[in-house]
Amino acid sequence: MKSIYEVVKKFILKYPAVLAAYFIYSYYFISTMDFYIKFKRKHFSASEALQHFDTLFWMWILAYAMIKVIGLREKLHFKENEITSHENSLKLQETQITTLHEVIGTLKHEINNPLAIILGYVQLMKKKILDEDMMKKLNEIETASLRINSALSELAEMKTYQTTSAPVGKMVERAQHTPDASSEPPAQ
Repeated sequence: MKSIYEVVKKFILKYPAVLAAYFIYSYYFISTMDFYIKFKRKHFSASEALQHFDTLFWMWILAYAMIKVIGLREKLHFKENEITSHENSLKLQETQITTLHEVIGTLKHEINNPLAIILGYVQLMKKKILDEDMMKKLNEIETASLRINSALSELAEMKTYQTTSAPVGKMVERAQHTPDASSEPPAQ
């Protein structure tokens, strides 16, 4: 069960203008009624009449407080919208990164299968062909196929993206892949 404090706090933050109006008009009503009763009974002096004008001062202070509460509420609302927007942006980035990895994996698989067949046939043909011109063309096919394979591997393994927890929610963190000692550094 919610405490009274939580209910009041929620009401103040949700309806600050209504709360301020209750205070302002209640005080104004009580002060006016007191002035009216004293006036009707003719039991007041000039100084007492001036005391009832302090109502205007207190109304001004309450109105100022209401403006401050409304300003605070607007700041809170803006901050909540900013956090929500940031979280949505991070979710979108995370989804895009996941989709990118899936596309790269599928692309690598779809290209590597025919590429492996091409490389296999090139190796077989190189063993049987003695023609110098044909051997040069097969070497070019093999070199180009290996470049495609290398580019796909770099694309799939060069950068990895991970999400990490942060005080504002999940954050996308990009980590640079470190090539193995046996492999060549990526060409730039």
